[in-house]
This record gives sequence, structure tokens and C-alpha cells, in this order.
Amino acid sequence: MRKNMKKPIVLCVDDETTILDSLKIEIKAILGNDYLIETAECGADALDLIEELLADNHQIALVICDYVMPDLKGDELLKLIHQITPKTLKIMLTGQADLEAVGNAIKYARLYRYMSKPWQIEDLKLTVKEAVHSYFLEQQLAEQNAQLQQMNQKLESIVEERTIALRLSEEKFAKAFRSSPNPITITRLSDGCHIEVNDAFCQMIGYSNKEIIGSTAIDLNLWVNLSDRARLFKLLTENSRIHNFEFDFRNKNGDIKTALLAAEIIEISEETCVISVSQDITDRKQAELALQQAKEAADKANRAKSEFLSNMSHELRTPLNAILGFTQLLIRDLSLKPQQQEQLGIINRSGEHLLQLINNILQMSKIEVGRVTVDKNTFALYYLLKSLNEMLELQAKKKNLQLIFDLDPNLPQYIETDESKLRQVLINLLGNAIKFTTEGGVTLRVKLADKTESKAIENSLNYLLFEVEDTGAGISSQEIDNLFKPFMQTETGRRSQEGTGLGLPISRQFIQLMGGDITVSSTLGEGTIFKFNIAINIVDRMELKTTQKNRRVVALEPGQSEYRILVVDDRLESRLLLVKLLASLGFAVQEAENGQQAVELWSSWEPHLIWMDMRMPVMDGYEATKYIKSHLKGQATVIIALTASAFEEERSVILSVGCDDFVAKPFREQVILEKMAQYLGVRYIYEQQISSLTNEKLAFGAETVSGSSDSSSNLESICLQVMPSEWIDELYQAADAVDNEKIFLLLQQMPPKYAHISRSIAELAHNFRCDKIIDLIENQAN
Repeated sequence: MRKNMKKPIVLCVDDETTILDSLKIEIKAILGNDYLIETAECGADALDLIEELLADNHQIALVICDYVMPDLKGDELLKLIHQITPKTLKIMLTGQADLEAVGNAIKYARLYRYMSKPWQIEDLKLTVKEAVHSYFLEQQLAEQNAQLQQMNQKLESIVEERTIALRLSEEKFAKAFRSSPNPITITRLSDGCHIEVNDAFCQMIGYSNKEIIGSTAIDLNLWVNLSDRARLFKLLTENSRIHNFEFDFRNKNGDIKTALLAAEIIEISEETCVISVSQDITDRKQAELALQQAKEAADKANRAKSEFLSNMSHELRTPLNAILGFTQLLIRDLSLKPQQQEQLGIINRSGEHLLQLINNILQMSKIEVGRVTVDKNTFALYYLLKSLNEMLELQAKKKNLQLIFDLDPNLPQYIETDESKLRQVLINLLGNAIKFTTEGGVTLRVKLADKTESKAIENSLNYLLFEVEDTGAGISSQEIDNLFKPFMQTETGRRSQEGTGLGLPISRQFIQLMGGDITVSSTLGEGTIFKFNIAINIVDRMELKTTQKNRRVVALEPGQSEYRILVVDDRLESRLLLVKLLASLGFAVQEAENGQQAVELWSSWEPHLIWMDMRMPVMDGYEATKYIKSHLKGQATVIIALTASAFEEERSVILSVGCDDFVAKPFREQVILEKMAQYLGVRYIYEQQISSLTNEKLAFGAETVSGSSDSSSNLESICLQVMPSEWIDELYQAADAVDNEKIFLLLQQMPPKYAHISRSIAELAHNFRCDKIIDLIENQAN
């Protein structure tokens, strides 16, 4: 039975009380507690009871009614009940009913059964169960029919709505089809005939609608390559749709153009068709071709530019290498007068300035072609700033300017960024500030950015903020706009006739590469402030390499094995420079003018280290290095490339062929010697003060820490014991005659490892203290 519903009713009607009681008991036994059994003793009571039950929302499943009753006959009562509740089933009990009465009940009251009195229990039981079951089946069927009717109405409504929507959609599609700026066609898949086309397609191919409908693309001679058509239909068959299919087509005038097509298989009126949307991309393809040609031309120009820069770098740096290198060698000459030393210093500084100009031009060229990258390393920030202060302080003092480094106490000690680029930016900005300031001073302020201080700074990064302020002439607002453009200079810069106008553009590029930016504010007559920031990583601690101050090497430390060094360069001046430098310090040196000679000397002489120029005739440095490093013996030979190239790509190739390291031309003496110490473990004697020299100190080249006192005053007579007595006698005679030229010639005969002694004696001669030299020799004699 259904839950949450009132129990259905079975109504028994009979004028005899005993029969009613008997029926009630027996039906109760048949149906149990699932039904309520109600009774009435006459037809009027039955009708009233039915009205009450229906009003109370009861279902009357079954009425069992006697035929013979005093007020209403059974068939008449059932007829009335049927009018009130037609779904209720009716059973009539009779002992004397005629066929007419039964027929009336069946006809007008839908009589379910009639039973004779007295009834059989089993017959009553079976009849009542079947009647009840039949009643509820009819109820279920009625409910299902009602649901079906509702669903049917809903479906009809949906169909109607969709029919309307479809009609609207078809109208919209038709409008879109006709008015679309993109050419659209509908063709039969079976034969390729055009069923429908829009105006845009007609315009694209030059045919009218009438000429196209019913014709195929082959009929209209549209396909330039039939292989494209075969490929298109193969893809459609495999995938049912296709996108971005590019093909060439021919219009009515015979012009060949390029189109891009998207197509899909669809069903129209039970016929398989293809709807296609195309686009004439001829202009775009021509633009792409022009762009590609322009790109290729630009790439070619860039390659030519890179080759030119590489060659220019080599051609400019090679003679500069000789100029600066031989200047450094001449400065070592102890016989030079102070005026000559000063002149050599001017040559060296001029060469360094020329090198800086060349480097700036090459650097800007590398920036333009995107070849500059950030090379991060960990370093001590305070040490960098201190070294810059020491470097620039002398320039400021010469102009009577104050140079102030205002450093925030919260600056991190160690940071990670590109140290080289940061140094170059600061040197450029501070150098410009000193150069263009005539009175007052220059201030550098450095602090760690507060993460809440600037909205432009990402919270996930740490930034350093720099300010360079000067009290110079200032920059006009008109000139500030051009300040960071290559080769553009301010009026002050042009008047100074110095620089190339590349320093600030390079600095800005470097700052941006390091994740920051630079701004400038200036007031004419008051000064200028440059501000920039860079992204950094703060490092807790780092292993600091011990650094030697730029002290000059004067000899090899005694007690080391002989170091064989091979110098390979096709230019005589470059070979001669290195040979003289290394031989003067005590190295065993040989030279070769090309890679082939280098390989032969390497095989026979087995040098410990080779300085290898990379561009040479006969066999270049690349091939020579590959050959040497391909042998087991060659693995033990250190090869350091000498290159005048300005590009990192070439340097990467140098390392890839087997070179252990590289040094850029023009090189500095200190770099050459540091590399040899790094790879061979060479130990040097440095220019130093000689205090209380003993035999042991002479043997091991002991040095003092202080660098300010007069080294010649600390010489002792024992220091001359390293030279023959004949030589000492000649030195005495030269000093007694105040013959400085003779003294200098004698000093050149001293072995390189005792250069520190010869330099101290030469200093006495330069200062006209030949009497000290005489005292030194006499003290030794005593």
C-alpha cells in the first residue's frame, strides 16, 4: 500500500444486520488492516456515508451491496454510487435478482461481479481480492496515463519552442550566410557541386551566383593544384572537419591567390554536405614574405655587423695590446728617469682611454643585438664600494671636490647580482659626476629598499637603491629626454670634448638587465641626481677569496721547478711582448707564429702552459688546441686562449674546443701572471720593502706589509752578496763617479729573481744618493 495516505474504504450495504456483521468480519479477515470496512443498512445511509468519506479524501475502492432492500433496490443504488464515484468497483449480492436487474447494474453502474446468497467463503475471498487488486491497477494506469499526458503536453511544448527556435536559427543563419564578409559555400560531398554560396565568395573568385550554383570548383578552374583538393577531401573524410587549410586558387581573371579554409561535414535534408568558410590571405602572405625577406636581410646585416665588429675588435685590440703591453714593460725599466716614467704613464692612460671607448662602442653593439646577459655572482658589497671610493678619490681631490659615500648601516654584507655590470654603472655615473662638477662635491647614497616603500617593487625580491648626486652645472629639461640615447651628449659633455655618449645608454641597459631602472632629475646651476635600483639576492655568508693588492711582480720565488711557457701568436709584436715579460721574470719561454709550429714545439718541448692566439694563418688556435687536447699528454698541458673578440659566443667556442681559460686582448700584466699562478701554482716575489735582509730572506723573497717607507733606506750590505765581486767593484766605481747610466746598465745584469734589490739601488741613483750605494758596498767589504 502507498505510504502517507488514508486507508481505502470497503463499503458493505445490507438491510440485515447479521449479514453486515458477517461481511465485515469476513472482509476484515481477507484484507487485514490495510482497509477500513464501513457498513450501511439502507441506500440512503450508504449515499450519505459516501459523501462524507469523499469529502474527507477517502478512496472508496469497493462497494458490496445487497439487491433486495426496502428503500432502494441494489441496482438502483449502485447506479447512483457510480454517478458519484465512477472508479469504485461494485459487487452485488442477490438471492433472487433477475437478469434484467443484473444487466442494468452492469450497464449503468459498471458492475464488477454479482454473488448469490448465501455466498461461499472462498468465492467471497477470491472476488474481493481480485476486485481490490483490479481497483488499484486501474488507479495506477490512470496515474500513468495522466503522467504520460503531461509529458506529451510538455514534449509538444518543447517541440513547438524548438521548431520556432530552429526557424529563427535558420533565418539568422541565412542572414549571416548572406551578409558574412567571409566567403562561405555549401557543397555536396558526393560530387562537389555548389548548393549555396554567399556574395563574399562570389566577389573573391569573380563569378556570379548563377555561374557557381550547380558547378564544381574543378568546373570553374579554381584549383591551382589538384593535389590540394585531394588532400582536403582526405582530411575531411578522416576527421569530419578541418581548420587553417592553406591553398592556392585561381579567380575568374586567372590571377592566382592564396586562401585559408575551414570546413566541416554536415547533413542537410538527409544529404551529406560540406560547409566551408574561406579567407583571401594573399595580401597577408605577401606581407609575411616581405617581412621574412626583411628579417633575413636584417639577420644578414646583423651577421655582417657581428663579423665586422669581431674583425674590428681583433684589429683594434691587437695593436692596443702591443701599445699597452710594451708600455707596461718599459715602466719596469729601472734606468728610466722620472720624466720618462711620467711620459710612459701618459701613453698608458691614453691607451686605456682608447680601450674604454672601443669597449663602449662594442658593448653598445652587443646590447643592440641582444647578446648581453646577466652573469650573477656572490660578492662583498662593502668591498666593492670601498674599492670604488679609493679609485675615484684621487680624481675628486685633483678638482678639490668632496667625494662622499653615504652607506645605510642596514646594507647587507654579501649580495648576489652581476658585480661587473654594477661596478661599470657606478664608475660611469660617479666618473661623469666628478668630470662635470667644478666645485662642491659628489655623493653616492646606497640603501636597502623597504618592501613597502615602492609599489613598483615586487615584494618577493630585495632591491638596492642608489643615488648619485653632484653639485655640477645641471642638465636642461630638453637634454634629459635624449640623455639615454646612444651617441647623444649634453651641452656640457660636448664642451668637454670627452666621451662618446654611450656611457649612460649602456648603464641603463645594464640596470634593466639586473631587474631595475634608472631616473634622473636635474636643476640648471644646482646639480643632478641619478637614481636607480637593482634586484639582488641577500647572501648570509660566502667564501671570500684573498685578494692581493695590485703589487707588481718582480721575479719568481726561488726554489720552484722551471716553468716552460709557449707563446703562440702570428703577430711579432704580440709574441715579443709576452716573451719579454715572462722571460724577465724567470720563466723558460719559447715562441711559435702559428698553430702548426705550436703543435711541433708542444710535442718536442712539452711546455707546462701555452698562451694560444686563436686567429692565425696555416693552422689557427682552434685546430691546434683540438689536436693537443686530443692526446693524453695534451690533457696535462694548460692552454689559455688570447682573444681580441668582443663576443661571448666566440669565447664559448674557445672553451668548447678544449682551452682551459681565455684572456682578452689587450691584456694586463697582472691578469697574465694571476692566470699562471692559478693553473700552475706559480709563486712570485712582489715589489716590496726589504728590511733586515738575511740569506734566508733572500732565498725566499720575504716581504713587509707596509708600503709607505723608502725601500732603499732599508738595504743592508748583505744584499749584494748575491753578485760577483767584479760586478760589485764596477758598481762602486760607477757610484763614485756619479755615473747613473753605468749604474743602470749594471743593475740590468742582476738576475730577475733579485729585481727587488736592483729596484731599491736604482731608487737611490734616481734620488742622487750615490753616497748611500758607496756606503752599502763599503759596509759589505768591512
